[in-house]
Amino acid sequence: MTFYKKILILLLLVILTISIHSSVFAEELNLYSPAAILIDSHSGDILYEKNANAMMYPASTTKVLTAIIAIENCSLDEKVVASEPAVTSIKSGYTNAKIQVGEELSIEDLLYALLLKSANEAANILAEHIGGTTENFANIMNAKAIELGCTSTHFINANGIHDENHYTSAADLAKITRYCMQNELFRHMVATQEYSLPATEQYPSPDRILKNTNSLMNPESPYYYPYVIGGKTGFTTQAKNCMIAMSEKDGLELISIVFHAETAEDGRSARYLDTIALLEYGNNNFMQYAVPKENQETNFTENNLSEISNSAPISASTQQEPSSFNLKTLLIILLILIGIRILVAFVQHKIIVYRVSKNKKRARKFLNP
Repeated sequence: MTFYKKILILLLLVILTISIHSSVFAEELNLYSPAAILIDSHSGDILYEKNANAMMYPASTTKVLTAIIAIENCSLDEKVVASEPAVTSIKSGYTNAKIQVGEELSIEDLLYALLLKSANEAANILAEHIGGTTENFANIMNAKAIELGCTSTHFINANGIHDENHYTSAADLAKITRYCMQNELFRHMVATQEYSLPATEQYPSPDRILKNTNSLMNPESPYYYPYVIGGKTGFTTQAKNCMIAMSEKDGLELISIVFHAETAEDGRSARYLDTIALLEYGNNNFMQYAVPKENQETNFTENNLSEISNSAPISASTQQEPSSFNLKTLLIILLILIGIRILVAFVQHKIIVYRVSKNKKRARKFLNP
């Protein structure tokens, strides 16, 4: 077999390998949701996306930004009085935590009502407390979104109640969520299953038990996914079903976003099916490698870390920040090495041919002086 035939066979093997790689790893998930994204929470790497930059109505997933702004600007034990506009502006049919006008609650109470129950009046109360007005708080939200690198986001309110000018994208919401997950108090709260609002003079009954609306974390739910460590649901008629979910498995921490999901053919919730599909895709195709500690940037917010209340504990943060590393990367490295080997073989072959030709010329000159 000639040298050039060997080279041709090697090139064909490379092409075949690339084709197999494309069919295995360029998997197109059949998601119901019109827009979605999956990222590595630690590195921010995008592992999968579908219309990730399209502007979408976020519904109550908005509340993760409201929460992180409150966490960074307030103490958990601060007391806040619920104003009449904050409570009565919530229309019938929107979720609430039965907070009464004039009732005094702590920032901690309001945050749990916001993140677990998705209480819309809690968002308004926090917004008024921090921004003076809900409109001014929306300006704070938009400034924070720009600071985090969002390019397709504009918020009108703190709770996600529908407004045509209240929108974001899957990519932007992933950036916001990733930032939120760098805060230990936020992580703790979204991982909590249940919290009770205290009885007060305006609401003397202790029956306000707030349960996490994230069915992925409920072992009794058909959508239970054991690796989920937090999330936020959202729904309005216009936004349909939206979902943020965070999972951790074998050191790989993922954030998934799905927007405007409806129902599957069999009536099951498409937002949960899509979220599980995304997280499974990430867990099955990616792994972690450690980044040296000296190369890390410290972004964790230290506010209120000593004030975490008596809810379920979360995992301790690792010493090193992991980043996604998949079989696709390994295959690319292998292909590069094969390419280098082919190039070296080609150069060696040319050198040998040149030397043989030169020796032949010397021999002819010697034999025919």
